[in-house]
Amino acid sequence: MMDAATLSTLSALGPVALWLMAVGFFSPLVIAVIQQAAWSARRKSVTAFLFYLVVAAVTAWLNGIFSAVGLVTAVLVVFVVAANAYKALWKPTGVAPAIEAAILPGNDGKHEAGAA
Repeated sequence: MMDAATLSTLSALGPVALWLMAVGFFSPLVIAVIQQAAWSARRKSVTAFLFYLVVAAVTAWLNGIFSAVGLVTAVLVVFVVAANAYKALWKPTGVAPAIEAAILPGNDGKHEAGAA
């Protein structure tokens, strides 16, 4: 559950908050296309975070909130939504691993966490 301050900040953003959440929700699917299965967990994490920074900055700029506060808010919203969407939906349902496997021939879709 979000606290009152977070809800107030997001409601002040209005439709921009919805765009940021939508961008964050679908970002893990794009990242699954970009990253390679053979990459280390650290490299995957850095790639994902850099992607979130770029996407949040572009979204903030396009929506007219490109300032220090707007950028930090955008990055946090995109990052939190993307991380939760990946862990709660895209990874457990196998969608993100399937995309990664389809993009990379010879990859059986297994990730480091599943390899044993």
